[in-house]
Amino acid sequence: MQTMQQQRAAFALEGVKCAKRRLDKKQCKEYKSHVSAFPFMIHANGLGQAAAFYKSKNKRDYELIYQLLSDWLSQEGQPFLGMDLLDGITQEDMHAYITAQAEAMVFMDWVKKFATAFMRDDEEGDNND
Repeated sequence: MQTMQQQRAAFALEGVKCAKRRLDKKQCKEYKSHVSAFPFMIHANGLGQAAAFYKSKNKRDYELIYQLLSDWLSQEGQPFLGMDLLDGITQEDMHAYITAQAEAMVFMDWVKKFATAFMRDDEEGDNND
């Protein structure tokens, strides 16, 4: 049986690898930058504002980050089971929101670490990890 940290890490790793396959080199660089900024945005503005901002952007890298977090927070044992992130934020109670915000911070730390590791700037256009 995996620990919660292992589950987070595995889900984040798969999400980053999937994003890398779907993005070109320039988009990967932007993805890393946006992933790095997301935890600060959550801390400064709250999960709802940060998620709404990422959802509003009409760029593939933002969409993939939003969807990865939404997919994680809608898993079994997570606060927004079976719901889209913004639906969960607007429909669940304050306890679920606070839990989701804390979980998002921890989860996005894994995503940031894996994006840094797997989307290195020195790689030639090989996006097939």
